[in-house]
Amino acid sequence: MNFLAHLTLSYFEPDLQVGNFLGDFVKGARVHLLPPPIKRGIHMHRAIDSLTDHDEDVRALNQLLKPRHGRYAGVITDIGFDYHLWRNWEEFGPAPFSEFTQSTYASLYGRREEMNERVRGYVNQMVKDDWLRLYTSREGMAKVFGRLEPRLSKPELLEGINDTLVDFHEEFNQTFLALFPRLQTLANAYRPDATPTD
Repeated sequence: MNFLAHLTLSYFEPDLQVGNFLGDFVKGARVHLLPPPIKRGIHMHRAIDSLTDHDEDVRALNQLLKPRHGRYAGVITDIGFDYHLWRNWEEFGPAPFSEFTQSTYASLYGRREEMNERVRGYVNQMVKDDWLRLYTSREGMAKVFGRLEPRLSKPELLEGINDTLVDFHEEFNQTFLALFPRLQTLANAYRPDATPTD
């Protein structure tokens, strides 16, 4: 799962949402220096990723993508699921999309003191360019993958990604519809009145 799904699943608690955003950026001992609610969000982020990576439906979809995209199949499904979350927002979104994005940006922007300079730069850019809205269109998705390419050691494996998203549209959507309720069940265990995980 990518930004939109992580932030959606943790929308019910701002600090948990911040931790979910930081999950890909904060490693090792630095996690233990963060406030407990944010640290809990990082644990939630990793649990979401683990469930997704081990899900049999997701693994089957990755196998369909591997002949075209090799080792980046899992990266593509993670990002692609955000587009399908938007397509199914009426069923799974916790608030109207504009309300959701503005509240989310405010949560992230308000906790920048917990972030290093690099991550603060990401947040500033996310808010300025409304990154979450990129997941709502094919054109936006092309920009997401285009932004990813320079960070990959084999960017050529993303060639034809737009065709892949069209060719496997139904497989993506059906896999997402099977997976996301499982992730919602996981997320419920991290609600403020649930038993702590750390």
